[in-house]
Amino acid sequence: VLLAAGADKEARQCHGFAPLHLAAAGGHVAVVQALLAAGANREARDQQQCTPLHAAANTGQKTVVQILLAAGADVKARASFGMDALELAVHRGHNTVAEVLKMGRVCLVCKTKTTLRCQLCKQAAFCSKKCQKAGWKTHKQTCNGVVRK
Repeated sequence: VLLAAGADKEARQCHGFAPLHLAAAGGHVAVVQALLAAGANREARDQQQCTPLHAAANTGQKTVVQILLAAGADVKARASFGMDALELAVHRGHNTVAEVLKMGRVCLVCKTKTTLRCQLCKQAAFCSKKCQKAGWKTHKQTCNGVVRK
């Protein structure tokens, strides 16, 4: 609703958290998806140079981590305190999140590890043409490469 009303998807609060950081940390899957669909910066940095992926890993949000990875989040990004999202998840004891981060980029459809990306947006990951076809109906809603009318 707020995005439709023109809210700033990159607004920052006092610690530099963008809406995507807050949604990711809170595990708000629908909000994360809406922000990404609206073009929110998946690599936004807060005052400690944490990305939304760090925020999700820090609070153990497995589904959000999967969504951010599939959207092309940089799994190797380091915060000012030296940790990447995987190291932060391990430090916080979020072992299932750590396993997802170890896998890296996963297919949007079947969740297997892949290096293939959508040819339009170069962000979403698919492991095969079959999975790309199966996931297209959903992905085209958020694909930055699709021209919208």
